[in-house]
Amino acid sequence: MRKLELNINNKDYSLMLTRESIKWLEANGFNAADFEKKPITFYDLIWTSLFIANHKDVNPSLAIKLLETYQNSGKNVSSVIKFAIEEYQAFMSALANTDMDELTIIEN
Repeated sequence: MRKLELNINNKDYSLMLTRESIKWLEANGFNAADFEKKPITFYDLIWTSLFIANHKDVNPSLAIKLLETYQNSGKNVSSVIKFAIEEYQAFMSALANTDMDELTIIEN
């Protein structure tokens, strides 16, 4: 998985999605197919999930404050969300990419 480096309030953050953060997203109700139905909720969830792998001290409330600070400093939060969605899609694609030629199937 790729990482995105951000500096917010003079602190460096290394953001990424991992299996753990994707499980957190799903446990909190994230569903990519429903993104258009709950854009703000999912926007916040995706942003928050990026901190899970490398910044355990960032709870959801702090993550949203960091989002607001990042946005208020003139940065484009949408580009960060786009990065996260691309990473999520890449993970899901890799999960679904099974080559049946690699399997030995034995039928009884």
